[in-house]
This record gives sequence, structure tokens and C-alpha cells, in this order.
Amino acid sequence: MDPAAAAADLFRRTFGAEPRHIAIAPGRVNLIGEHTDYSLLPVLPFAIDRATAVAIGPSDGPSVRAVSDAFPSPAHFPLDAVPATLAEPWHRYLAAARSALADRLPAEGACLAIASDLPAASGLSSSSALTVALLLAFDALWSLRLSRDDLVGLAAHAERLAGAETGGMDQRVIAFARPAHLLRIDFLPPAMTHLAVPGAWAFVVASSGQPAPKGGTARAAYNERVVATRIAAALLADLLGVDPLEAPVLGAIAAIDAAPLLVDELPARISARNAAAAAGIPLEPLVTLSAGAFDPDLPLPVRAFARHVLSEAERVDLACAAVTAGDLAALGELMAASHASLRDDYRCSTPALDALAKAMTNAGAAGARLTGAGFGGFAIAVCERGRERPVIDAAVAAAGGPAFTVTPSAGARLA
Repeated sequence: MDPAAAAADLFRRTFGAEPRHIAIAPGRVNLIGEHTDYSLLPVLPFAIDRATAVAIGPSDGPSVRAVSDAFPSPAHFPLDAVPATLAEPWHRYLAAARSALADRLPAEGACLAIASDLPAASGLSSSSALTVALLLAFDALWSLRLSRDDLVGLAAHAERLAGAETGGMDQRVIAFARPAHLLRIDFLPPAMTHLAVPGAWAFVVASSGQPAPKGGTARAAYNERVVATRIAAALLADLLGVDPLEAPVLGAIAAIDAAPLLVDELPARISARNAAAAAGIPLEPLVTLSAGAFDPDLPLPVRAFARHVLSEAERVDLACAAVTAGDLAALGELMAASHASLRDDYRCSTPALDALAKAMTNAGAAGARLTGAGFGGFAIAVCERGRERPVIDAAVAAAGGPAFTVTPSAGARLA
């Protein structure tokens, strides 16, 4: 059963009524440009043909009630629930989506039923798909008239309220994707470019056998990288002699020719407190997160993290050129270089992901790399159409599966 039909069926069985609306939001794969979006540097993702659906209807009381086909514990909380206080991670996303809309919503509750064929904690953006689908469902139920840009901004804000200091890639591609196209997203200045996928290309994703949850230690590791890249931006601005950055991100200085050359001048490890003192800037812009606090005295590997982010942004430019030219071999080489950088500099790969990428490449893929934040989850491979089966079989043999093809697909919508 497809997610929309499954969500409608679950709603009827749980609440004894027909849903008013069903919202669908796809997962996504990031082809290249990993851990660059929160530095406001470009990315190249696409939406996939697997999705999360949210069936919604009004509630009798001022609370949110929800059930999911993926989790056994139903949700029931008041309208003003604070996301961080809820025990179940998926409950936090429900509360965060509603909280992001707080000043736009009536003081009315809602009933929701959620169904998905996206693997959870996989790096395929199941959490962003859920968040966007929730916001689209709330929008439909209460006629909020949200624009697509509203949807993107609110979804990113909601995910930060849920605890991860994410960038804006996932939400934007989920909102704006087109079938058979990749979406290059630029953040400084904001721009989107749809790139047609050559018809002879195919994409395979495969699980490493390790979950990649956005909570716990994975969330802490993710937030460390956010803070470390802010530190790198502040220190590079100081080395370049440019005005201190009000919002220190690498995207603000990446276009300066000397910036990549000065990465080796950065300290191997430094804390946010010491970096702020060295650059003569306030500490708060470096360590402030939307949810929780960051230890300002934790030493972070700033040099290696900056090297990855700046080189990865260059690979996005080269990958776009390869897609436009239909050069599969060049794209494969860039994906391999991306994975090596994520493994060696950004340190978010795992032995299982490394083995998986190698196995898929050895089976005939032009290139393979981890996709998503890493620390587990899935890898993606690109190959000639007709070569998918050997790549899938090799992935299953290496990591146990699941592994399957994905097709660039449409963005979020109402059923």
C-alpha cells in the first residue's frame, strides 16, 4: 500500500472518521555537497520516489493526537507542548512543527495518522519529510496559505527546535523538487537550478546496516561540526583581514580566492572560547544553537573540517558541469573524492559505509559515497541504466541491505 493510502486507512481505523486532507513529502538523496548547507555553500540533492504521508483531521479538544505505522507509541500532547520535553523523538517533531506555526494557528487541536515507506534513521531525510508533510497538512486543515518558501523556512526552524542545527537543503529540495531533475541549491545569494538527469543514468541507495539517528550522540557530533565550521569562518575572516562576520559561516568568505589557501593556517584543534578570543569577536555567535547549549571549551578539529567543506563546495560546481555534459565518469570520480573527504577530514563515515561504497564501485558503479549526515545510514551510487542489479547485489552482500533504486521525483504535495 502506498503511503497516502496507508495513512488514510490508519486514520480511519484510529479515529473512526475520514481525514480532511493527506499531505505527502518525499525523502531525498544528496548526490554531492555534504555538510555544506549549514555553511551556506551549495548542494546537489534530489527528491526520491519514497515518501511520508500525513492524514489530518480536526480534534475534539485542544491537543494533538497522532499515530504512526513506524512507531508503537501514539502521541497525545497539549498545543503548547515544548518539543524538548517529550520523550519520544518522533513526538518532538510533531510538537516542533506545531510550535513553528504557533502564531499562525487557531487554538484548535488535530488528529494525525502517519505512514511512510522511507527507512527511518537512514540519511534519506525521513525526519525532514515528516516535518514538511506535517506543516503541509496543518496548512491544508486551517487554510494558512503558506508559500513554498514559508514551508521551507518553517520546516528548518521546526527541525532545529527538535534538536538538530540543520541547514536548509533537505526542506528546500523536498518542497521544490521536479521529476527527473536534480536541484542545485545555493544559499548566498539564494538560488535554485534544476538539472535534468541524463536518461542513461540510474541511482542505487543501500543501507550500511547502521542507523543514523538525529538524536543522541549523532546529534552531538552533527552540532560539533556546525560550531567548528563557524569557528573556521571567524578565524579565516581574521586571517584575511575582512570585517568580523556577524553570522560566521564559511559561505561568507569562500569566494575570496585566498580563503582555501589559508585553511592550513588554521589550528588543528581549538575551542570556541579560545577562537573567539583570538579573532576578537563575541563567543555567542559561535556556540548559540536553536535547542540546547554547546560546550564553549570543547576543542574541535577546525582545520580538517574547514578543508572538507570548502573542497566539497568546489565539487558541487564540478558535479553540476558533469551532469550537464552527461559525463558519468567525471561524476563518479567526484563522488569518490567526496566520500574520501567525509571519511578522512570530516570523520563522519564508518567502516561499514566505506566498505559499502567500495563494494558498489567494484560492482560497476561509476562512483559511490555516503549520503546524508553520515555516522551510519545509507550510501548512494550512480551507474549506467541496466547495471543496477549487480550494484544492488554487491551492496546487499557487503552490508546486508536493504538496497534499491531511487528515481528523481516530485516534491511535497497534497494527495
